Amino acid sequence: MQAEEPLLTIAEISVTLAGFSSVVIALRGHGPEAWSPQDRVGLGNVLGASVAVLVGSLLPFPLTYLGGSDAWVWAVANATFGTLVLAAAGFLTYRVVWGAYPPRAPRIFWSFIASGALVAAMLLLSAVDLVFPRGPAFLLIGLIWALLAAFAQLATFVLVTWSGMTEDRE
Repeated sequence: MQAEEPLLTIAEISVTLAGFSSVVIALRGHGPEAWSPQDRVGLGNVLGASVAVLVGSLLPFPLTYLGGSDAWVWAVANATFGTLVLAAAGFLTYRVVWGAYPPRAPRIFWSFIASGALVAAMLLLSAVDLVFPRGPAFLLIGLIWALLAAFAQLATFVLVTWSGMTEDRE
């Protein structure tokens, strides 16, 4: 299978990011009920993105072992991860637009939403071998994009939380 090493490396990074996020949560020292909605959603995004990247990076392996051709494996993997990215971007946009929580860093948030829609489109077009070639390249781009989005969310959380810029808590 093509791209075996990069996919495994990305899976390891996603597990590390999820683990580091868990350490940050533990060091926070407050129970979740003391966190702002932004904190809860932001850390949920980090953990969700980490798990999605783990699944996306490992998905081609069972598909290959099931005997699928390379074209079929990459079509399914790209379509699955592209759909996941599109659904996540849509869900987060819905949550922000309808007032569930304002993003802590709007410029960063909206840049990742817009780029997420672009990444999802590239993955879905790659899945059907239209405009972008089918193969591991666009899956790797999508996975790296998701890791960057999760890291940006975690970095924003850590910087704001430990810089004293958080909202007043009771």
